[in-house]
Amino acid sequence: MSERLAILVWAADPDHPHLCATPFYFASAAAAMDVEVEMYFTARSVRLLAKGVAETLFADGTAVGTAPRSVADFLADAAGFGARFFACPTALRAHGVAAEALRPEVSGQAGAAAFLARTLDPDWRTLSF
Repeated sequence: MSERLAILVWAADPDHPHLCATPFYFASAAAAMDVEVEMYFTARSVRLLAKGVAETLFADGTAVGTAPRSVADFLADAAGFGARFFACPTALRAHGVAAEALRPEVSGQAGAAAFLARTLDPDWRTLSF
């Protein structure tokens, strides 16, 4: 059994908060099971990695301060369990997110080639959100 999981996050759009917590929840669950987890953010999902964005989002769609847990809370859980986050440099440029604006939990930048390498490596399993 593989103990490595690469998660592609492309459809978790900050404009649709109800889609944004689940990838982090799965990453937390896997990492809590001692699985090495890498999350690759592309398309509009890369905006979740910008400082201050995830704090304003709630998976149940309620306003700031009215829901028990923000998407940032789920992100922090995943990071706390050891999941690593990678931002696609092309998506960063396309969505106007500067490297300096990335959250401190972000491990670095990696795009399509890095994720595809994981999909081709038999030691890794993959999920997409």
